[in-house]
Amino acid sequence: MNLADALGLGDEELVSFVGAGGKKTAMSQLIAEAGDRGLKAGYTTSVHMPPPPDLPLVLADPTRIQSNLDDTTPPVALASERVVDPDRVDDKVRGFQPAVLSSMFRDGYFDWVLVKADGARMRECKAPGPNEPPIPRRSTYVVPVASVQAVGQPLADDVAHRVEQIERCADISEGERLTPSVVGQVLAHPDGGMKRVPDDATVVPLINKADDAALERRAEEVLSVALEHTSRFDRGLVSSFETDRLTVVT
Repeated sequence: MNLADALGLGDEELVSFVGAGGKKTAMSQLIAEAGDRGLKAGYTTSVHMPPPPDLPLVLADPTRIQSNLDDTTPPVALASERVVDPDRVDDKVRGFQPAVLSSMFRDGYFDWVLVKADGARMRECKAPGPNEPPIPRRSTYVVPVASVQAVGQPLADDVAHRVEQIERCADISEGERLTPSVVGQVLAHPDGGMKRVPDDATVVPLINKADDAALERRAEEVLSVALEHTSRFDRGLVSSFETDRLTVVT
């Protein structure tokens, strides 16, 4: 698997991940691939996140990021502070405002800045809420993510984050089965996977958890619908980080 090549990443990128079902795993994959390229990479967020267990964590004052990084060697995870009494996990950190992340990229602290730009409460798919997602304006790539394992399940809180927003993006009501068409429509919708995406960013949707051939075919159906619903997608990716699958769909 080479996710960076499939996305088309160069040597200087700010990549923002939105959606559900694989953001953090994809970011960790890119951290490893940055090392293979000899690039400096930072793993961070514009919301909250559990700190990745395999990276050193730097807590940095947003106004003094460089001084906080002076004694570290990338790759690192970067956040502003710890969250007190976090829900659902033992440890969680707060990230930075999108403008701070844009400045971090502009000032060259890292070659790749990888941003978890919204939360999904460990669900398989989502549509953003009214104030989401906080995507940095300087993002060169935005990757809307969904899990193919949402397909076939009922639209409900234990499968999808922000059920009411998904209802607004596609022809579906709570309790009805999520189809490839519905998930594809949400990915491509201006109030779904395309919400707040900068005009000059490259957008590549990623359908994750396609762990076998049948799920891969289903994921390709999702992408076929998504590609039909917006001109901003010229390709999409089907992945399984569990079984090392990665397919480009055009």
